[in-house]
Amino acid sequence: MASPYYGHSEAMSHTPDLLPLEHHDRTEFQLERLILFSDAVFAIAITLLIIEIKVPELHHQTDPEALAALLRLTPKFVGFFIGFLVIAVYWTAHHRVFRFLHRYNGKLTWLNILFLLSIVLMPFTSAYYSEYPNGVNVPFIVYCLSVSVTGLMQVLLQRYIRNPAHGLIDPRDAQHPDLDIVRPVVAPTAFVFGILLALIAPWWISRMTPVLIWPLMTLYGRRYRRLARQYVAAQQPQEPDPVAA
Repeated sequence: MASPYYGHSEAMSHTPDLLPLEHHDRTEFQLERLILFSDAVFAIAITLLIIEIKVPELHHQTDPEALAALLRLTPKFVGFFIGFLVIAVYWTAHHRVFRFLHRYNGKLTWLNILFLLSIVLMPFTSAYYSEYPNGVNVPFIVYCLSVSVTGLMQVLLQRYIRNPAHGLIDPRDAQHPDLDIVRPVVAPTAFVFGILLALIAPWWISRMTPVLIWPLMTLYGRRYRRLARQYVAAQQPQEPDPVAA
């Protein structure tokens, strides 16, 4: 008598092997979660910058007193705007780099988390620097180190992403100028220079170094345009050599 399970067994014998665990990863959804989590961290960090600026108390509610109290907050507002722009620069860089990703792995996730850790520290280091802006170098050096470490983490993250051996992006995009690992060190260069000046020059000279970010980015623009031309040329189909008659 035929086994009632014969048909089932025969059907099972023709089914494909069990799919690997990666089948359940839902890569596109997980990448979206990774990016959304990163965006949330950036949004919180950039919001915390303004929380450090408290509304001044007025002992005498007069216009001159209100204006004087507001002017006393000038160093804090300077620190806020510098911190805001620095975090904004790193957010745009993160957005620019992560658009190339087609897949992810555990190492990328942890490199991204370490990068975000350096972003989360910025509200504190920015507040520390703006609380003691004049004459004291340690808060300024701490802030410069914070920005420099963030730049280093972005280099490591970007270097890992652009490596074709890791299979995270289209290999043709590895040489895209937006993945150039020189770009993340442009802003930290100004802050490293600030640290050196803080150690050897009057304190007020070193405080001017964040302004160097813009001319440095202008200089880097030349390299970016050159890399862009090379990348476009490399993507053009090669014309076949003419066949000799």
